[in-house]
Amino acid sequence: MSDSLDLRYASSPESDGDRADAIFSGAVLIYRALPAMHELVDCLREITRQELGLSDPCLAESELESADFRHRAACARQIVRENDEVARLYKAVLLEVGVDLAAIFYDHFKLRIQPSHDSSRTRYMRDLPAHRDTWGSNIHAQINWWAPIWPVKPDRTIGMFPALWNVPVENTSAEWNYREFMEQLRADKNTDYPILPQCVEPPSPSKAVPIVIDPGDILAFSGAHLHCSIPNQSGVARISTETRTVSAHDLLHSRAAKNVDCNALDSQFDWFRNIETGEPLTRYVLGRENKLPDPTDPTP
Repeated sequence: MSDSLDLRYASSPESDGDRADAIFSGAVLIYRALPAMHELVDCLREITRQELGLSDPCLAESELESADFRHRAACARQIVRENDEVARLYKAVLLEVGVDLAAIFYDHFKLRIQPSHDSSRTRYMRDLPAHRDTWGSNIHAQINWWAPIWPVKPDRTIGMFPALWNVPVENTSAEWNYREFMEQLRADKNTDYPILPQCVEPPSPSKAVPIVIDPGDILAFSGAHLHCSIPNQSGVARISTETRTVSAHDLLHSRAAKNVDCNALDSQFDWFRNIETGEPLTRYVLGRENKLPDPTDPTP
């Protein structure tokens, strides 16, 4: 891993404030060998084995017909998104690293499958090009969490562009519109409207720093980091899990990454809901007098 990447092996547990200060200054944190993360890995392995029908689902695209693989993988992704045990274990992971669950808002608990074969790829299962998540969400207090379910290697993992952390990158965030994307998707499931804002001139994935961590570890980094999928031509699928969070504590204390190039007009607060109550983040952002309540205050 490159010395230019501020990679830190974090202590656990860690306060929300200390974690946010590090991440929003560009640090990429690794929490290693968490017991709760190992439990989550076991749970996700069982789901993917059942749905893909193999003891090693990373090889499934070579064993199944392409259409069958795509269908089974989509089913696995949907099951993970709706599974109560997955949600319970994700909460346990976040609690173990010191997150105040009462203050945390998340989007979804995702299973990410990055196939190796072109015929296995879909809109949501493919190599993701370089992007900042904040181009789409326009929430600069967003933290991304990412973890492998099976071992990854430098040729099938997530990649970061640390040299571009504070460097503006021309992108389509001003033109991209989430509601328009959803409308076009409902009208035509094969729409070519991009699922996220894109670089106008994407940097080569060969310039990215690949991150290799073990199952049982979890990565935490700012949604403002430019990152991508390392193009997978290994012959083995990459299977990982991820979620994105926003802490009310960070919003209350104005802790966030610097906006260097996001030109989005709207912030997608409605993507996030409280991990304990299900309340939308929008309620806190657009609450009384536009002030965020103390998330530990039970007063509605």
